[in-house]
Amino acid sequence: MSRLEQLRRTTSLSDLAEMLGYQPKAVSYILYKIPDNIKYIEFEIPKKNGNVRKISAPTEKLKLLQKRLADLLSDCFEEICKKEKMKPLSHGFRKNHSIVTNARIHERKRYVFNVDLEDFFPSINFGRVRGFFIKNYQFNLNSNVATVIAQIACHNNELPQGSPCSPIISNLIGHLLDVKMVNLAKHSQCTYSRYVDDLTFSTNKKDFPPKIAVLKEDAWIIGKSLSKEIKRLGFRLNDKKTSMQYRTARQMATGLIVNKKVNIREEYYKKARSMCYELFKTGQFYINKNIQGNTESDKKIVGSLNQLEGILSFIYQIKRPYFNDDKSRRYKPSGITKLYRDLLFYKFFFQTEMPIIVTEGKTDIIYLQTALKKLANQYNELIEINNNAAHFKIKFLNVSKNFQDVFMMPTGISGIGQLLQIYKESIKKFKGEGKNNPVIILVDNDKGLKEIEKILKNSELKNNIFYYFTENLYVLLVSNKTGEAIEDLFDKDTLNIKIGGKTFNRAEKIDKNVYSKIIFAKKVIIENQNNINFDGFKEVFSNIKIIMDDYRKRRVC
Repeated sequence: MSRLEQLRRTTSLSDLAEMLGYQPKAVSYILYKIPDNIKYIEFEIPKKNGNVRKISAPTEKLKLLQKRLADLLSDCFEEICKKEKMKPLSHGFRKNHSIVTNARIHERKRYVFNVDLEDFFPSINFGRVRGFFIKNYQFNLNSNVATVIAQIACHNNELPQGSPCSPIISNLIGHLLDVKMVNLAKHSQCTYSRYVDDLTFSTNKKDFPPKIAVLKEDAWIIGKSLSKEIKRLGFRLNDKKTSMQYRTARQMATGLIVNKKVNIREEYYKKARSMCYELFKTGQFYINKNIQGNTESDKKIVGSLNQLEGILSFIYQIKRPYFNDDKSRRYKPSGITKLYRDLLFYKFFFQTEMPIIVTEGKTDIIYLQTALKKLANQYNELIEINNNAAHFKIKFLNVSKNFQDVFMMPTGISGIGQLLQIYKESIKKFKGEGKNNPVIILVDNDKGLKEIEKILKNSELKNNIFYYFTENLYVLLVSNKTGEAIEDLFDKDTLNIKIGGKTFNRAEKIDKNVYSKIIFAKKVIIENQNNINFDGFKEVFSNIKIIMDDYRKRRVC
């Protein structure tokens, strides 16, 4: 039974609570026992235009409940879209949708017309939310269930900005608007899309359709048909944010240029590049409150690495080059690729706040973290347990797909080899205080080690177990026994555990009679951690401590 069908069959708070993974009394307590004045924390953040936006952030218990409801409604929405074969009209708050997908459909148009809805979330009140889930033919929910959903979602008779379920509910209710808008656009030979409260219409017609916008005294105003439909559906227009853009000038949709292809404003990219160079040179950079560059008078504040990484990640997703030959991207990277690589290198290897462990694969991280938590009382330099929560004093590099794409780095020992080859030259680019902690690459002592032995041949080998490579970089073998991989640190009883009659096979290619490393890590190691002997990992952790001490001495010298 689908999630939507399950939701339709609920008739009470108890039924809905069960779908959300709660006991009924827990939902009742959150909704009816917690005083309204402490359910939310309210604060204001400045807008670009000088006004403020009110944020109502739910407290943890309510936030989790809203998150569960948001996940349920998102599943229902995607199910409806798939069943009805609906093309995406709304690009906000949806998986695989963004301002990029929204802008892309307005490329190469004669006219691009933007309209903004005023107070989008606040205009959706308790009655609208409850009524939608009762009357909408896709849902047709029991009135009691619709009431509970509205009570979970609304605050002060509106959808609060800050609630996890406001985006999906606004999309569901906003879909009624989208249907009307796309019909209006279709009859006017226009293309339509919406990103949250931004509506965009574009066309290649010689004359822009008057139903949508008309030119009056050198200013474009919203057409009567468009205005009437928006008001009839319970939304308000923000006339100050209405804009018409011609092909002969710069055309924008949700902040992106769409004249020929979706692109970033040049001044936005230049500012990001300038901030990176300032960081690499001085160890600090300043960021304008308004990085888009619309206001020159904005005061500058000290920026954070996470802010800058977010900016470059956004630019990279839009300007990312596509080559058939991966070697071209690796050795002759585009400007944004090179800049983003440098920033990631700076963040993870030069400016790391604690020793960082680089592994051959993601399952290695699961093994190490689980083992360290179980051996915590013996390695307080590496981990601390407070109130049953683990606080690691070393960091494990989780190589994301984005990281791999930017560096063109394959998984496993081949990727490690590439990192070793570029490390020394890459880290020399950065000035200021850094390299305060060692970077430790952990590799298996198996046949894969041969791939990097030539790179390591001039390195300083210590204790026949780890190499000092260069700068703050070390390579540590999981064992000094030739042929051993990290899985060999577990005892035979653990390695021989069967799942569904299948045995563990560490090879990349597996058949129907065996299970993979990731299953072993999650189903065997994590789920049985209290019964597993992790003593085999003690040597690894002891050697990490030795490397940390070795690097402290090198820094002093």
